[in-house]
Amino acid sequence: MEYAPYVEHWSPYLNVTYLQFHPQGADDVETGAGFTAPLQPWLSASLDGTWSKQASGAFYALTLHARRELAPDWTGKLHITQTYDDGYASEDYNGPNHREVGAHLLWDVLPALELHAGWQHSWAGEDVRRDGGNDLSWGQIGLTSYF
Repeated sequence: MEYAPYVEHWSPYLNVTYLQFHPQGADDVETGAGFTAPLQPWLSASLDGTWSKQASGAFYALTLHARRELAPDWTGKLHITQTYDDGYASEDYNGPNHREVGAHLLWDVLPALELHAGWQHSWAGEDVRRDGGNDLSWGQIGLTSYF
């Protein structure tokens, strides 16, 4: 469940998520909060945080977003994110988790229909590498409908 009012140019949110894992049946309650605020007409910053009951820890992400109209109905987006683990992903480590960059292309096919494609790359932090993780790249395509 999420509450996300629009306050002037700020976009704050609060949410609660109940997770149940199968087949073991463990569960978790996570709460999240964050906001996005404009810095320039084409640039915004967001801060997001999630706290997990099961992990008794939190995870934070600070992101800069750039957005530009490329042509009518076409938009390009870039982002760079730095994350911080405070006992969420790993009980043994508090500090930077990973850094990520991404590029996205959005096409407004119809007023309530959007096609998007993107690519991200994540550089693993010290804790991720210690647990056997590495840098990752991935892409996506999707269709979003608004109602």
